Amino acid sequence: METPPESSQEQNNNTDDSTANTTSSIQQESASSVEEAAVDNGADIGNSASSKSARQTEALLCDIMSAVAVETPTSSEVDNKLQVQAPQESASITTKDFSQTSINTNLGDKNAQVALGDMYKDGKGVQQDYKAAMEWYLRAAEQGDAVGLRKVGVLYDHGLGITQDHSTALTWYLKSADQGNAQAQSNIGYCYCYGQGVPLDYSKAMEWFLAAAGQGNTTACIHIGNMYNDGVGVPQDYSQAFDWYNKAAEQDDQHAQYNLGYLYRDGKGVAQSFSKAMEWFIKSAEQGHRDGLYNVGYLYDFGQGVDQDYVRAMEWYLKAADQDIPDAQYGIGCLHQNGHGVPVDYSQASAWFLKAARQGFESAQYVLGILYEYGDGVPQDINAAKEWYMKAAKQGHSVAQIRLTYLHRQGSSFF
Repeated sequence: METPPESSQEQNNNTDDSTANTTSSIQQESASSVEEAAVDNGADIGNSASSKSARQTEALLCDIMSAVAVETPTSSEVDNKLQVQAPQESASITTKDFSQTSINTNLGDKNAQVALGDMYKDGKGVQQDYKAAMEWYLRAAEQGDAVGLRKVGVLYDHGLGITQDHSTALTWYLKSADQGNAQAQSNIGYCYCYGQGVPLDYSKAMEWFLAAAGQGNTTACIHIGNMYNDGVGVPQDYSQAFDWYNKAAEQDDQHAQYNLGYLYRDGKGVAQSFSKAMEWFIKSAEQGHRDGLYNVGYLYDFGQGVDQDYVRAMEWYLKAADQDIPDAQYGIGCLHQNGHGVPVDYSQASAWFLKAARQGFESAQYVLGILYEYGDGVPQDINAAKEWYMKAAKQGHSVAQIRLTYLHRQGSSFF
């Protein structure tokens, strides 16, 4: 699932960064009831109950750029403390900023060297150049700068401007962690948790995550929550997961907020409460969390925790659809198809189902099969219907398999 970069801040000179984000890759459950919302909706026509992504929690897998890396190359750095603090928007970097930073680096300012490395890494104020970024991070590292040390590791971890080498990345993280750098500690925990550059070891992963969390690192708090949520390296304990997510959510971390919504929605570790789930989903959605946006729409769609409101459901689905969430695209199609909050419009419905279907969303593929079979919103086309039924059937959609069998018995030449 998603790996959107998250903005962060550099604070107190050489401290940590708050992370990157990905959805938890550990637990994925199938949908079986209307409260299950998110990716890979397994519901049939007219029912937008979803399955996998909303049933699972979201992991900030250390500063990740992809689902299994460490540290978002597009973020600046931050030291997250457990005291509640409002996130700060980093100022836009201009050519003037770049020039001033360059002057400071020439004066041997290690903070400026890291900042200049960030500019080259992110291509802000200057053409993106990972090798130049490495050069400036190394200069800061040579002065013993903890952030510079860690960021050298980040480039090795992602193979940015250099051959990817998780073992070498770990070496640099350890140097940074020796100075108490919380994000480096969290990154090391990630390496042990997923066996990158070191044998997989959940006990050591937990030790490093706890060390980072003790300094208020939200990434580490969410990792610990995920381990308890999924029973990885520790007995499964939703109450513990809730407590760790809550520590990160207190700092307005959108992923932790989403995870709390998930626990409240499913009644895991806390009494089930759709209204509280909605509160947390809205908090994450207001920060642009993709699945948070979808889930707010879903709860409005089905009147869970709030009065049913198809118009608001459409508003939130559209926000999520702007980020290519197939569940939201499917939900919009269902609203158009059923005339919920908008006039019945099979043409609009088919267009939205097609968007979701092209992303492999099996329920949308099945519904497109129905629309083509009966000519609703699209020209009637039995061959096209069979093609979409086949796509859905290959993903295990049982009703699509039945429709294929039926059309075959009607004399289909498709097989």
